[in-house]
Amino acid sequence: MKKSFLITITLLFAILIQSCSNNDENEALKPVNFSINVKYDETFNNIITKNSDVTIVNNETGNKYTVKSDANGVAQFNQIIPGVYSVSATKIMQSTEFTETFGYTPTEAEVNFNGSESSLTVTSTTAPINIVMKTSKVGDFVIKQIHYGGSDTQKGASIRDQFIEIYNNSNTVQYADGLYFAQLYGSFATTVYAYTLANGQYDWSKSEGMTMGNAANTDYVYASNIFKIPGNGTQYPVQPGKSIVIAQNAINHKSNYTDNNGKSVSILSPELTLDLSTADFESFLGTYLGDTYLYDIQNPAVPDLDIAYWGNKNKDMILDTNGRYAYAILKMSATELASLKSYKNPKGDATLYLQVPNSAIIDGVDTTKDLGSNYIPKKLATQIDGGTTYLPSGAFSSKSVIRKTKTTIAGRIVLQDTNNSSNDFVEITANPRGFN
Repeated sequence: MKKSFLITITLLFAILIQSCSNNDENEALKPVNFSINVKYDETFNNIITKNSDVTIVNNETGNKYTVKSDANGVAQFNQIIPGVYSVSATKIMQSTEFTETFGYTPTEAEVNFNGSESSLTVTSTTAPINIVMKTSKVGDFVIKQIHYGGSDTQKGASIRDQFIEIYNNSNTVQYADGLYFAQLYGSFATTVYAYTLANGQYDWSKSEGMTMGNAANTDYVYASNIFKIPGNGTQYPVQPGKSIVIAQNAINHKSNYTDNNGKSVSILSPELTLDLSTADFESFLGTYLGDTYLYDIQNPAVPDLDIAYWGNKNKDMILDTNGRYAYAILKMSATELASLKSYKNPKGDATLYLQVPNSAIIDGVDTTKDLGSNYIPKKLATQIDGGTTYLPSGAFSSKSVIRKTKTTIAGRIVLQDTNNSSNDFVEITANPRGFN
């Protein structure tokens, strides 16, 4: 009898604990309301931002919600499942509205503002947060297309057909001579450590030898590799509405070829890959490294890029197929580049990354693996890229991310450039010099 009583009490206690646990879990998943206050930065006297698009993305599920800020600059989100979210806010302001709001006329026909927050924890007790909107410089050259995912590893060209495309989005001739293309490095996960910021990105102020404090995070990016387009200043003109294609290997990847060891390589499904034999530049590293990589095939008909900085151990222009890097085009003199310093990441790994000032960036694009649990912390400042882009189809899918077409003026295609890649880019089947 006594034993039976104890068993009963034990079962009742277990049921009570389970019930409490279920109640706690249900409470944690109960939808909540929260708000985001949006305002311009101190340059514009912290005025509230009306009618801006504010988007939140659940970092675990990838669920996305977008609302507009009201007349008080408040973006109200209702019945949202608690979790960790990334936030991006965009305001595209025409010159007339700009003048009415700030009291003077801008030089551009439209001005873009962006704000972001990489890791916002939303619970029933989350207080309203503030997002500061910064204006963005719209450059003449923009990154149009990035084919970082590659194609099928067995039937296509794997990573060998990667390329980046840079576009003249202006109405005047631009010269590509001396333009730099940088692969930017940072943390690959949102996990927080002693050497990271709250969003999981590296806290570069903690790198060995760093003395500038938080400016190391806010005013600079960190490059693993930097390429330079050669030329005498006027050797490579790019007409309005035209682009240059930079190939990892400027060959026809649809055709069988011979690697640098003399071995014949067959392409089983040519439709999965690309003909890059007419690219404008390629990234042959054999001359620079003094050692020719097996698949770094040089096309004598295509000019080689100069190697301005080489920090990692790759033997080719290998773009991360999982979207864990960011990319930027830079403009600076050779003297300015030579004056830049390099640092280890704050974990203390041996590789050195070149510290590049944001002021040198003409255009930049943050990529990520996905908008869910594999979200990659941003590397670029909000005013350069207020969002991120990614390949929904994933690695080795023959897909690329490409900038949207905004309009056509007298036959010249103008690409969308709000400096927010979440808005500006979509996925397409990789197509050098094509449009979405």
